[in-house]
Amino acid sequence: MLKYVLMLIIFSVLISGCCELYIQQVDSYEHSKTEYSESIEKEKPRVFEHRLIVGYESRDAVEKIMEMLDARILKELSEINAVSLEIEPTIGEALKKLKSLNVTGIRYIEPSYMRYLFGAASEISDPYYKYQWALAKVGVEEAWKEATGKGIVIAVIDTPIDGKHPDLTGKLITGYDPGDATHEATIILPDTDYEDPMNPYDDHGTHVAGIIAASKNNGEGIVGLAYDAKVMPIVAFRGTNDHNNYYYVGDEYVADAIIWAVDHGADIISNSWGGPGYSQLLKDAIDYALRKGVIVIAAAGNEHTQQHHFYPAAYPGVIAVGASDVNDEVADFSSRGDYLSVVAPGVGIISCIPRGSAPLDGIYDTPYSYWSGTSMAAPYVSAMAALIKEIHPNITPYQVKRLLEKGSKDLGYRGYDTDSGYGRISSTSLNKTPDDYPAKLVVKVLDHTNSLAVPGVSVCLTRPDGANYYAKTNKNGEAIFLEIDPDTYEVYVGGPDWTDVNTPNLRMEEELTAATIVELKENTTVTLPLNFSSTFYADLKANVKGNYTVKLVRVDDGTVVRSASFTSSPPQVTDFGYPSGLPDTVPGGKFYLIVERDATGVAVRLRGAVYVNGCHISVE
Repeated sequence: MLKYVLMLIIFSVLISGCCELYIQQVDSYEHSKTEYSESIEKEKPRVFEHRLIVGYESRDAVEKIMEMLDARILKELSEINAVSLEIEPTIGEALKKLKSLNVTGIRYIEPSYMRYLFGAASEISDPYYKYQWALAKVGVEEAWKEATGKGIVIAVIDTPIDGKHPDLTGKLITGYDPGDATHEATIILPDTDYEDPMNPYDDHGTHVAGIIAASKNNGEGIVGLAYDAKVMPIVAFRGTNDHNNYYYVGDEYVADAIIWAVDHGADIISNSWGGPGYSQLLKDAIDYALRKGVIVIAAAGNEHTQQHHFYPAAYPGVIAVGASDVNDEVADFSSRGDYLSVVAPGVGIISCIPRGSAPLDGIYDTPYSYWSGTSMAAPYVSAMAALIKEIHPNITPYQVKRLLEKGSKDLGYRGYDTDSGYGRISSTSLNKTPDDYPAKLVVKVLDHTNSLAVPGVSVCLTRPDGANYYAKTNKNGEAIFLEIDPDTYEVYVGGPDWTDVNTPNLRMEEELTAATIVELKENTTVTLPLNFSSTFYADLKANVKGNYTVKLVRVDDGTVVRSASFTSSPPQVTDFGYPSGLPDTVPGGKFYLIVERDATGVAVRLRGAVYVNGCHISVE
């Protein structure tokens, strides 16, 4: 018999495009893009070449991947079962190889995405604008009657900080530099000037730290909103050797830094950085912090656009922050989106810069400068969260988020909106009682027999009033939403993303969609199972008479799940497959479509189409 194996390898279980979903469209793994509309999110995720992140259940599986890709280990993250690898092939080449690899014991494989700081453009306003308008705007005098941040530790994940700055002396506790591909991890001793005095591009972290915790009544410069709090410096952006730029160290190193900060006493993690590209590794690290009761705050970005896929701000449970100006209007540059929680002052913000940058960028050669960005807004929220945490030591991350939202001043449209979230933060939050409790939702995506978990599926929770949430399913088919609002949500599910190396399908036609409604109550955990079944059938014709057999064969074990013979002239295969969906006796998975005929020595042409989930795929 001669065999014609149609390497459509068919994945029958899942999902295809829904207007409510934001599904990542990827041209290639080197050049991927997220599209919502022509006016939304033009930013393309960028990745580190020759670097791959592997989440694992078995280290033996990692060894197999390392052998295949001639890789070495860059970073171990044993707390969340992940490892970063340096690989010989490009990311695109590696992921194409791994897409067809069937290795058990792997949770996910993903690139290491590049991310960037929000708002590092200096501006010196007129001399009379050297007062901290932001403090007055949020009601600082009333706030300081209640709390000053005493006893609270805020991890600032950013560029290195000048711990010798006159307004930051005594404010920095032991911190952590996670290293990168060319630097070893290092402990940063308290009050260390860890930044590069010759590099004006690594001033960002010092500016952020000053907004949070600059000293009060010391005769120097400014005062931080939480001036009695301590700053834990964490390096995520490093200055280049030529002193003319900076770079992001990578998600694997930042995930390690988040875990380190949580394990070493951080109460709050402040992130004035981010970028596109959904990372399961980074989400696992954020979830690690949330489960340990650590509050995570992140800038929404300076893209102005209406967007959703921007991380870490858009992960469930994170307090996403936009920027407002002195007139309580949302800043032009502030990114909009349905993940936004609140806004805070972020235009014309005076704060500390490293002493070495004072002659070039400082106001009258002093180590202070005016900057704008959501990078400046996020630390104001982190500082306000510190005041809340001081008053309520046992408060949860979700309760902090709700106090910030309930105490905010409504801006723009009445109620929640995607420009300003719930409004601009204020000291009113300090007088409110933390009596809200979160919900937790796990959306579990399985095939129609409950035997196959489906990774890489996009899950969106939407509602008419309030922030929306987005996550992707992991290897166990679970999209996990921690610390979210109790409410009634429409749940839209789409995928698995065929471009994702962690998913079994090889083409967009094998994706599916589904929708349902779920009601979440306070202090409850809900597991929502969703089951899918694909349809598949073939219409094929051969140009040579003969005896033909068509088979549907499982890729993993070679089991023939369906077979039929045809002898018509010319032979024709019609509706071979499961046009009404896979039966309960056939679990989902990958299948070969195999056509066999008698060996006659005559060349044969087979043409027609297969239909997966109603989508036409030509075959010839």
